[in-house]
Amino acid sequence: MRLVTSFIIVILLATACEPADEVSQKKKELAAAKQQMLELQARIAQLEQDLQALGALENHQNLTRVSVYEVQERPFTHYVDVRGTVRSRNNVVLSAESPAVVKEIPVVEGQEVRKGDILVVQDGEILRKNIEELKSSLALARTIYERQKKLWEQNIGTEVQYLEAKNRLETLQLKLETTQTQLAKTRIKAPFNGIVDEIMVRVGEIAQPGMPVIRLVSMANMYISAEVSESFVGKFRKGQPVEVYFPSIDYKVKSTIAAIGQVINPENRTFQLEIRLPVDRRLKPNMIAVVTLADYHNPRALVVPSRIIQTDRLGQFLFRIVEEEGATKVKRTAIETGVTAGNETEIIKGLLPGDKVVLDGGIGLADGMLVEVVSSEEPMQ
Repeated sequence: MRLVTSFIIVILLATACEPADEVSQKKKELAAAKQQMLELQARIAQLEQDLQALGALENHQNLTRVSVYEVQERPFTHYVDVRGTVRSRNNVVLSAESPAVVKEIPVVEGQEVRKGDILVVQDGEILRKNIEELKSSLALARTIYERQKKLWEQNIGTEVQYLEAKNRLETLQLKLETTQTQLAKTRIKAPFNGIVDEIMVRVGEIAQPGMPVIRLVSMANMYISAEVSESFVGKFRKGQPVEVYFPSIDYKVKSTIAAIGQVINPENRTFQLEIRLPVDRRLKPNMIAVVTLADYHNPRALVVPSRIIQTDRLGQFLFRIVEEEGATKVKRTAIETGVTAGNETEIIKGLLPGDKVVLDGGIGLADGMLVEVVSSEEPMQ
C-alpha cells in the first residue's frame, strides 16, 4: 500500500511540472527562431546587395518600402505635474479678548469688509460705567495733587503727603487707560480687507477670551503650496514659469514659482514649492490645483518618436538610412536615450543632425538590407 501511494505522488509531481517545463521550452524555441530569422534576414540583405552589385537584381525589385524621419536639433522640454493646495496668508479666525455678551453682529457671511470695520460688538456697559467713575476719581486726585504740590513747593506739609497724592493720580490714570483699552476690545474689528467667511457666535451668547468668533479671508494674498519629491531638488528655480490647472472649476492660469523650500520633510521626503496666484474670486482657500512645471530642457536636442526605438539583446537601436555604392540601405545604429516626454524620446548618443531613420516599415528589417524610401517626415518644431 505504501508503495502505491509513493507511485501516485511521483505521478502527480511529474504532471504538475509539465506545464512549467513546456512554457520554458517554448520560450527557448521562440528565442532560437527569432535569432534564426535575424540571421536569415541579414543573409538575404547581403545576397541582394551582391546581386545588385553584379547587375543581376534590378533597383526597387522586391525592396522593403519605408518612410523616414530626419533628425534635427530643436528645443526639447519635459514637464511634470505636481498636486498642490490653494492657501491664503490672510485666512484667520478672530477671537474674543474680553468676556462679555455679544450685543450686535453688524456683518453677514460673504460680506466684504475693510480694515477697521466693526465685525462684532460685545456688551461694554459695565466698562463704560467704570470709566466714568475713574474719570471722576481722577479729577479729584488731580486737584489734590496740584494743591499738595503747591504746598510742597512752599515747604508746607510732608514729602510723604506729596508723593501719595502723585502716586494716586498716576495709578488712576493707568486704570483709566486700561479700562478704555478693555472697552475698545469689546468691538472686534477687521485687521485687513477681506470677506467674512464664517460667523461662529450669535447675539446673546457670551464670548469668552480665546473663543472663535469670525473667520475672515482675504483673496488678495493667496498662493499654492505644493509638495515635490526630493528627486527634483535643483531642477526648479525661483521665477520659473508654470501653468496651474484647477480641476474643480476647469480653469487654467499661468504663474511663476515664488519660493522653493530648503528643507526636506523626513516623513515623506518632499520639499515645498510656493506658486504665486493672481487675485481671482473664483479661487478659494484649500482648493486643489495641478501645477505643470518643466523639470528638464535642452535647447538643442535630437529627438525621435518613441515608437521607432527597438531593443534586442545588445540594447536599443534604430535603423538609419545610408547610401552606399548607389544603393539605399538600412544600418543598425546603437543609440543611448535620454528623457522621454509624451511620444518623443531624446537621443543623447548614436545620431547626428541630418541623419534619417526608419519611421514606418521597419518590421522585418535587418542590418544592411536594401530599402526603398517612399516618404520623409520633417521633425516637429
